[in-house]
Amino acid sequence: MPKAIPTLIAEKPSYSRGPDGRYTFGVASFQTTIGDLKDQTLDMSTTAQTMGQKSDAPKAYLSAGTSFAEIDVVRQQELAFRKREEQSRQDEENTNLSKAYKIEKSRFEAEWAQRIEQVERECDEKERILKEVHEIARRAVEKEITKKIGSMRYKASSVLLGMEDTERKLARANEFKEAAEVASRCNKQRTFEQGEFERAKSIAGTRPRITCNEQQTTEMRNLVQRNHSVRMSVRREKDQAYTIFKQKYRNLEADLLHSHAIEYSLRPEIGPVQTHKTRSTQSSTFRGTLKYESLAGTKFDVPDVSRLEAIPDAALKFTPGEPLY
Repeated sequence: MPKAIPTLIAEKPSYSRGPDGRYTFGVASFQTTIGDLKDQTLDMSTTAQTMGQKSDAPKAYLSAGTSFAEIDVVRQQELAFRKREEQSRQDEENTNLSKAYKIEKSRFEAEWAQRIEQVERECDEKERILKEVHEIARRAVEKEITKKIGSMRYKASSVLLGMEDTERKLARANEFKEAAEVASRCNKQRTFEQGEFERAKSIAGTRPRITCNEQQTTEMRNLVQRNHSVRMSVRREKDQAYTIFKQKYRNLEADLLHSHAIEYSLRPEIGPVQTHKTRSTQSSTFRGTLKYESLAGTKFDVPDVSRLEAIPDAALKFTPGEPLY
């Protein structure tokens, strides 16, 4: 009779390391075949020994040798099967790590795009507010200029008033020739003073505008430079975070490849078989599944109560005496 092959009581599929699982008893189907071949070899050998000098004894020994040689063939097949299963599991782990990278990268890009968009909105809002403040300041300056120019009046100087008085006196004294000369000088002096008055009015209206424009241009330039610094700073932070993010997955990939490289050289488990295996003792070889399930979740996950939809108002209404179902 072939020996009974021990089996696991319970094990989650995602926690398995393939059909063999590095157990001391190997793969059940191949171990059953090996047990049958051992029994067949033992039976043929015992039969040959009981035959003694009969002519069928050599044939029985040959059959026993053939069965015994097939045991090594089955063991090689079992080893090849275990390697194929282990390679398949390793490929799945690599695939899961790639899926985890794509998921986390998309979340990374979305998070930083939202942050950059928020920074852009804040910078645009600051510039808009400053433009409004500048527009209010320009209107206030224009009002002040209008008020100041409106209060300005032309006043003749004492020189011009004296010349006009001299002109009138000469005219009353019938000194018309001298009065004409004084009148000519009065016209020149009056033209000069009126020009100075117009220039003073122009300066009174132009200088506050120039000062206001220079001040507002400087403020806007400083704000634009600060906003550009903030924009470049958040983009540099994104580049640094992306560098750390890529290095993290490089480390995960290196850890996974290292654990896979030594997978075939690990000795099988010694002692009682773990019926409920955990990844805490062999997390490196399950690195892809661990990372992927931490991002995408598993079939055992339960939705967060805080993310459930609100209960309708009609469901909250209750009339005394009304059945609850």
